[in-house]
Amino acid sequence: MRDTGSQMRLNILRQDAESNILGPLRTHGWEASIEREDPEGDGQLVIVAKRGDARRRVALLYSSGTDNRIYKRLEAEVDVILFRGQPYMVQSYTSGIIKPVKSLDDFHLILVDWNRATSESWCVAQVLDEGAPEAIVEPRRFLSENPIDAIWARLSQLRSATLARKMIAQRALSERAPLDANDIESKGEGVAFAVRNAIDYFAPKETHNVSQRVLNLYYGSLSFAFAELLASPQGSRTLAELEGATKQGHGLYTLDGLKEGVADFTVGALKSGFFARWAKALSKDTIVAVDQKPKKPEDLAALPAQSWFTLEQLFARIPELADIYVDVFDSSPAWLRAVYHQASNARPGLYASGERPTASYILLIDGSGRLKTEEVRAFPGPLREITQVVSGSNANHFRAAVDHPSASFWHDVLPLHRSPFERSALTLPLFGTLQEYRATCVVILYALSILVRYRPGLWRRIQEGDLDHFRALIETFLTIVERMLPQQFLETIIGQPISVHQPGSFFS
Repeated sequence: MRDTGSQMRLNILRQDAESNILGPLRTHGWEASIEREDPEGDGQLVIVAKRGDARRRVALLYSSGTDNRIYKRLEAEVDVILFRGQPYMVQSYTSGIIKPVKSLDDFHLILVDWNRATSESWCVAQVLDEGAPEAIVEPRRFLSENPIDAIWARLSQLRSATLARKMIAQRALSERAPLDANDIESKGEGVAFAVRNAIDYFAPKETHNVSQRVLNLYYGSLSFAFAELLASPQGSRTLAELEGATKQGHGLYTLDGLKEGVADFTVGALKSGFFARWAKALSKDTIVAVDQKPKKPEDLAALPAQSWFTLEQLFARIPELADIYVDVFDSSPAWLRAVYHQASNARPGLYASGERPTASYILLIDGSGRLKTEEVRAFPGPLREITQVVSGSNANHFRAAVDHPSASFWHDVLPLHRSPFERSALTLPLFGTLQEYRATCVVILYALSILVRYRPGLWRRIQEGDLDHFRALIETFLTIVERMLPQQFLETIIGQPISVHQPGSFFS
């Protein structure tokens, strides 16, 4: 007579194996199948998996309360033994067993380790050093019908030297970087003066044309950068120090491209001048820069590749320009949207063992459909197993593993850019090490200011001639700068993230 109970349990095992073992294995590039079924005990399966040169075998038991003899036989066949359901007297039943015995709910942890161990033989991946996660600072929350008005209201408070000094004293206390009274006095005065200048430049005026907006936003951003350096407890002590740095120049140079157009108009970094000083405060590593400006476009080939960028490459690093960028340029963007890939990760909630994942799988989305896998591998962060997957749209999707052993979440270890317009963008660095969005914006504004001031012929072609398609791109960029940079500089000046929402919104 047929044992319907045994068959029923094997059916349940097959279903659980498909959902929790075979499916995830195949999602991550493993060839996996059930090698053997055995109704002995309450039922057991043996699964074999292959990826590249690696082989793994796993046994799945219907219950942890399985005879020790079966555990010992399986131990000789497989790398790990899993059981479904709740653990019951596991230590007793697995007496003498050396191989890992885990709950089925913990298979994702095992899969992450298998993927990590086999990534080199399966695909080329980039693994970068992971630094310790930054201390969590609670954001300052604002509510306003018009968010940018709330930002400007807080920036305007810093025009007061008294309030600026209080802010600096509080930052020094919270960052455990004590300052004496004289330093607080000089820093507070410098921040107040720099913020006043920035506000004057950024102040909207109905008569501002595109040319004036470019110049005002560039010099206003420089003033904000002054305030940022002065507000930092480790930064410059006096405004005079920074003014002295600008006497060596702005720290950037421009060079016409071979085609004498906008796309290949080049901006490079110098080792002297204000930008180098600011960049040193922004990045842990020294930026890639040169001692002196090249004289002609042909000279660029002999310079370090990361020491200069064309305007096209710079605009490619602004995620908020995504739609207009692909209309104006034919090249790939230099950013990707990063999102959690539910299908490649374990189900939400704690693992049965109480462990937390040390790696997560994400999707890197290229809405333009232009980026290739080898280009994605150049993006920063502890990324590995970068593989293009089917997207079901014109966008390109790349799945990647993110290692985060010292952080609870994957997004804590990636240098993501967030804004009201783009929630989680990963961009290529600038000058080798710079990931700061505001620095990229300042470099673009510098290039545009040179066009306005010293290249009137080319600038007029952009404004009203054969290059007028770039005007739409530039005007969109300026609008983004007007919304984004005041908030970013407020955050870096006060040393605290900002969360600003409209009353009644989901986040208010």
